Amino acid sequence: MRRSKSSGLPKDYQPGKVGKTIIDPNTKDTYLLNKEIGSTSDGCCRVYRALHSESMENDTLIPCGHVTLKTINKNHENECVELQLEAHTSFTNPRGNLIAVKNYFDTNEVLCVSLPYMSEGSLRYILSTRTQKILSEDCIAIVLKESLLGLKDIHLIRRVHTTFNAGDILVHIGDSNGEIKIKLAFAASVYNSENINTEEEEGGSSSSVFLDLKSISKWGAAPEVYEKDNATNGPKSDIWLLGITALELGYGELPVKNREDLDCIIKKIREKKKLPKSLEKLLKKKGKVKKALDLIKRKEKVFSEEFENMVIECLNEEPEKRPTADQLLNYPFFTKQRDMKRFEQFVLNSENNSDPTSDN
Repeated sequence: MRRSKSSGLPKDYQPGKVGKTIIDPNTKDTYLLNKEIGSTSDGCCRVYRALHSESMENDTLIPCGHVTLKTINKNHENECVELQLEAHTSFTNPRGNLIAVKNYFDTNEVLCVSLPYMSEGSLRYILSTRTQKILSEDCIAIVLKESLLGLKDIHLIRRVHTTFNAGDILVHIGDSNGEIKIKLAFAASVYNSENINTEEEEGGSSSSVFLDLKSISKWGAAPEVYEKDNATNGPKSDIWLLGITALELGYGELPVKNREDLDCIIKKIREKKKLPKSLEKLLKKKGKVKKALDLIKRKEKVFSEEFENMVIECLNEEPEKRPTADQLLNYPFFTKQRDMKRFEQFVLNSENNSDPTSDN
């Protein structure tokens, strides 16, 4: 699809009007679009926070709360067919730790998919509002464990996630009870949870020289997927992506300009059997003095042994040697008791008070 150089959006992109009401022709339920909160399918599919109201027998409307509404113009036939198939599969196979499809329908203009509303957006969005853009080990264990439970469910129905990354892990804090929920987006429920920035080019922010994290599931794919044309993803390729996601959460922006950089970093991590303080240093050639200093600092621990072992196991070159989602859940890194309150405080204590779904 052609994209406008000035905006980075498709030339035929028609933004939905905030304040517009979409009606489900089957149930007569209404969806009032409050705010555009994201996109998917290279900008073809717009995502909104919408107020869902249920239509009663006497034609009255009862507000039922907010949902996330994915909409795609029916002119994009391929995207519509794919989304409809994904929505049907997700709708008929609801799972506890996955973001399930609540409803899907089409009007004369658009295909719509209704999802549970996730108030805080994706984990990557939350991290983007922080100066350091990293999580503590406790928080990493919490979010990856919840995500692993979702991956386990996906693999149990003999499906593969294929795009697992921090952008697919979404967070919600309930208005009434303050309960925090961490859910994994999958298939029809996947979308880019971010503010729409029409000044940003398709490749991401020009301020970074490194590869765009939004495409990490492509350039960071497992070797058996990345290195082969028409390769088929398997459950173990999801486990590789979980290891890559763990690196992103622990270090923030990955300092790679190409796949060779990523391969170099992973190879050296395997050789050293530990994670360094800085991934960038693994790409630099060392002189004798530097090597001697490294020997002195070798005893310094940046991450726990449990975290290092988990990441290294996930990033094994050979798929059959990587653990399954079920096996990972029994690793010490995930069985250790963690305090969910710490993650909740991290989410709530935003440094710039930025919220992807706020009205401000």
